[in-house]
Amino acid sequence: MANIFGFDLKALEVFVQVAETGNMTVAAERLGMTQSAVSQTLSNLENNLSSTLLDRSVRPIEMTAAGRFLYDRASSLLSEARKTSQDIRKSNFQQLRQVNVAMVDSLATAVGRPLLEAVKRRTRDWSLTTGLSHMHAHGLMSRAVDIIISDDNLEEYTDLIRYQILREPFILALPNDYKGDPGDLQQLNKKMDFVRYSAHSLIGQTIERYLRHIQLEPAQRLRLDNSYAVVSMVASGAGWTITTPLCLFQSGIRLHQVNCVPLPQEAPFRHLTLVARRGELSDLPKEIAEDSREILRDSFLAEVAQELPWLMDQISIG
Repeated sequence: MANIFGFDLKALEVFVQVAETGNMTVAAERLGMTQSAVSQTLSNLENNLSSTLLDRSVRPIEMTAAGRFLYDRASSLLSEARKTSQDIRKSNFQQLRQVNVAMVDSLATAVGRPLLEAVKRRTRDWSLTTGLSHMHAHGLMSRAVDIIISDDNLEEYTDLIRYQILREPFILALPNDYKGDPGDLQQLNKKMDFVRYSAHSLIGQTIERYLRHIQLEPAQRLRLDNSYAVVSMVASGAGWTITTPLCLFQSGIRLHQVNCVPLPQEAPFRHLTLVARRGELSDLPKEIAEDSREILRDSFLAEVAQELPWLMDQISIG
């Protein structure tokens, strides 16, 4: 029974039975033990906890103040242990009990509902959150989240599993009524404001690196938090931006409502990856990754093929 707690469940069960019956012989009969074994278990328990739990000088045996404290806690622990044992025996572990998923806004909005249906089929309870990618990474490593689908694949951590979901290029998005040469970003920048993503987002950071690479410094006038706001600003004619096809699709703004063209120099790519802790969720991460890919092929890729066919050979799913 020696351990860091000073007791185990069996010792607590013996103590509770003696406390409730006030008699070691009766407790031994109920537990299928000898009276001497019960007495030895109680002595070991008191020694390990450095406390006298029972007053053996009276009949029936009574609890001391320390014994009363332990009795209340032990009763609760034993009840939870019995329930846990029953749940394990009765449960169908083909379905996981609780799974917490976090993903980038663009994916949640674009494929959220069918993806949730896929999660529901495989779990008894679940939660879905969105937000900035660095928060997803923190959630996964702190165990607040079980699965993330993010543009941060946490490559520096070796104890994770990864499934690539989507690779897509960054593209240039202009108002439909812009008449200039879309390949001349210097001229475009003089005529119109640049609509930025938040500096805290990985997509915003990637775009800023590209702008520095091509030596373009748009004025810091418009900085918005999400793709809907960014693309809506472009569709209204207020400015231009750099974004990705999925962010356009996710925004709810139809692809034909803005003029989408390739970036004039070699474009960076955005990678969305499903990441989970290794060995904890059986095949669920792989299954959700496959579901995500299938949903993207059926919805997102179909619209891209119709509206922006020149992008098809630059987008890969899976």
